[in-house]
Amino acid sequence: MISLDALSQVDAQHLFALPNLRELRERGTLCTQVKTVYPTITYPIHTSMLTGCYPQKHGIFHNQPFQGDTPPKLREWFWEIGQIRVKTLHQAAKEKGLDVASVLWPVSGKNPYTRRNFPEVLPLPGENAALKMLSYGTPLWVLQTELKYGKQRVSIKQPHLDRYAAILCEQLYLSRRPPDVLTVHLVDVDAMRHWHGTNSDQAVQAMQRMDENVGRIVNAVKKAGLYEETVFCIVSDHGHRDAPHGVLLDAVLKKHTGCRAQSLGMGAYIHGEDLAAARRYLEENREKLCIGHIYDEAEICSLQGPENVHLAVDAADGCCFVDAPEETKGEHGFSLNMPQAQVLWLMAGPGIREKGVVEKAAVVDIAPTLSNIMQLSLPQAQGKIQDGFLL
Repeated sequence: MISLDALSQVDAQHLFALPNLRELRERGTLCTQVKTVYPTITYPIHTSMLTGCYPQKHGIFHNQPFQGDTPPKLREWFWEIGQIRVKTLHQAAKEKGLDVASVLWPVSGKNPYTRRNFPEVLPLPGENAALKMLSYGTPLWVLQTELKYGKQRVSIKQPHLDRYAAILCEQLYLSRRPPDVLTVHLVDVDAMRHWHGTNSDQAVQAMQRMDENVGRIVNAVKKAGLYEETVFCIVSDHGHRDAPHGVLLDAVLKKHTGCRAQSLGMGAYIHGEDLAAARRYLEENREKLCIGHIYDEAEICSLQGPENVHLAVDAADGCCFVDAPEETKGEHGFSLNMPQAQVLWLMAGPGIREKGVVEKAAVVDIAPTLSNIMQLSLPQAQGKIQDGFLL
């Protein structure tokens, strides 16, 4: 399973014209109307991909736990797989005796179900990147790969990190014991869209690099003689929208109501004791605060959103919520009604229809469909098996 971060139905035509993804598309079945989950941010969505559950059930409601006054650069993230409350594909595969590997997958640190794991964990100020990766990943394998291939990684920023991820995947398949199951997360496009804008030249170039990285992984599978027996699952989590105007919602809300806003980008959760006062203030200052929509507890529940959030907002078009004055470009965290909330899912390989189309699906259907192919057990999954992909 290869996750292409920050791509949606809006990008499908361009993306599947690129050579490596076009090859997989011609060999498999594609759905461009895959409903993602609320909130439309990376960690909750990737956990839904891995579990078949919504955030309300799997417990990963944001990229980060709510940490109040902790400065943004010092905030911990949901790094560890143990923070997920339900069974994952990694666990189900390990229980069946399969060899599982994972590269840069969110919420997969300290993962007892992988034999080789290079998780997505980034150093906070004062932390050593290598020591943190050794702590959260598979120490011996991470150390071995660092000694062999570390010089090929210019930095831990994009696009260098994605290229290194592709190198690690390539070496996994060319090793004496290729994995039975691999999950990998490619983030280059997301970074470029955040930094430069949704349709920037940098974002277009990142799509090209992403296709090249996919090609590197696919070619390694071919060299290993495993291509004809490998199912490729290409997925995405959310798109992007330009949001050049940043609003300091948390600071304003804290000053006037004592409540706090936890930014989702183009949305925010509202935390605090007096949510009624916070709602009144948001209603009275909609235009000033760029509030597009206010979610009450019932609506959040209907979206299978987090159980510990009872009030939330979407930003007006072109706006986002920031924690400090800063230049903003592309963002996500928007409503499920946006076109960019319909994401991509391509399957190719044995047992998959060639040149097929699935009209509609949901992100929570990914794990049940894969578990069905691999004959695994995911009893808590809320999604369904998408038979349209299968022969």
